[in-house]
Amino acid sequence: MYMSCIYPRNIDVILRALIRNSSLPRSTLMDRVDCLGYLSAIKEASIMCVDIDWQAQRDVLSCNRYMFENHVACDVTFFVGKQIQDMKAHKFVLISRSSVFYAMLCGLLQETGPINIPDIEPAGFEQLLRYLYFEAFEPDGDTIWALLYAAKKYAVRSLVDKCVNWLIEGICADNVCNILQHAHAFDEEDLRIKCLEFIMVNGSSVLKHPSFKNLSSECVEMVISQDELWVKEEEVYDAMKEWAINECARKNIQPSSENMRLVLGGLRNLIRFSLIDGKYFADKVATDNILTSDEKVSIFRTFLSSNTFGNIEYIQIKRKSRFQEIQRVNRFLKFGDPMSIGSILHAIDFKCSNEVLLRGIIMYGAIPRESIWSGRRRQYIYSGEFVSDIEVQLQDYSNRMIATMKRHINVTEEELLELLFDEPVVLKKTWYTITLVISGPGMTRSGINGENVVSLGDGQSIEFRNSSLSSDTSVLSGQIPGLLLCRRR
Repeated sequence: MYMSCIYPRNIDVILRALIRNSSLPRSTLMDRVDCLGYLSAIKEASIMCVDIDWQAQRDVLSCNRYMFENHVACDVTFFVGKQIQDMKAHKFVLISRSSVFYAMLCGLLQETGPINIPDIEPAGFEQLLRYLYFEAFEPDGDTIWALLYAAKKYAVRSLVDKCVNWLIEGICADNVCNILQHAHAFDEEDLRIKCLEFIMVNGSSVLKHPSFKNLSSECVEMVISQDELWVKEEEVYDAMKEWAINECARKNIQPSSENMRLVLGGLRNLIRFSLIDGKYFADKVATDNILTSDEKVSIFRTFLSSNTFGNIEYIQIKRKSRFQEIQRVNRFLKFGDPMSIGSILHAIDFKCSNEVLLRGIIMYGAIPRESIWSGRRRQYIYSGEFVSDIEVQLQDYSNRMIATMKRHINVTEEELLELLFDEPVVLKKTWYTITLVISGPGMTRSGINGENVVSLGDGQSIEFRNSSLSSDTSVLSGQIPGLLLCRRR
């Protein structure tokens, strides 16, 4: 592979590389060169030193990658993790990407010899080095926190931002408590805010998730103190009770009523007891004995009067969502010709003028499959409902999946069917795509005279455009006649 680039001026270079990389004694190699002649020696060099010309046809990042992965001319050694795994690197790369590494390797108290890094696991530190060398960013759920910690420790702000954005994009009910706890520990305010925004909208599913009881008291306070936490107060009490039981276990004490009251501390005052249903309070809260007798009496009296009795320190303000009630947004003015269901993918792009909450979509129901003529008009005869599989997906402008729902439903002759996502989705002022696939027999209605801009009121609107994913549904006609949205208050 190297014969085409051999010239007199670089034969000596290649021969020296042969000598340097061979395990044979120098004298033996030189004898073989004399016997075989230059060209035979070069052939042998190309076999023994396959990567002798590894710089050719590579850009800077590719060369950096090669040097890192093959430990070429490394001049720094790290002992990483509790198990002390050694990793090699280059001072030039490190100090060019990190002010902390610059201080470590070039400052007044610069490190000499191997550098110990016991507080970062090898997988996370290796990903840090890969980013510094050639901009690689390939995190996963197991390494993202070690990588974020390493990026913050060595002041690699661009990598910190990438980690935070990666976490924000992946927030869901299953991981939001874990992310919130780490955001608090790492003092990442933007990440903390995004977690709280998600929890405000999805309060019920988050508070019921097992991870909620593992939050620190500081993070619990962040959540339940919010007036915009969209959840029933009974669910808040249940979640706080489970948290208190788990907190007692962490402190190795019995989960008695007294101890639960003790570990709750000031968090008790954030539970809005007077807003709990009276029967629920009597049957459950009052029998748990987390509250004192005087507190129970005072709260019982608030159920019967608008006045506040006794020395009640609990918040009385009713929680309310930052979003309004569901609004049905219809984009078609009339019905068109029937459409076959089959397994056709229907899709439409849309963008809202302001941040909204997407709760679900509207789809057309079934229409009769048999028809007769009555005078000059065709009349349809309904032939019964049928079972259909429905799949709806929401994607952002980069085709990233945001939400999905699958339903196994009876499609009836109702004109419009409303399908709700399991969890609402906060939409920004950017383009999204909704797709709908209906699998089953029969036909559905379709819309015509579609509007490409629909008013939501108060100067807000939603814009529709054709999706490249769809052939049968467009702005002017087809399926997906509307969306179920909630505007901000």
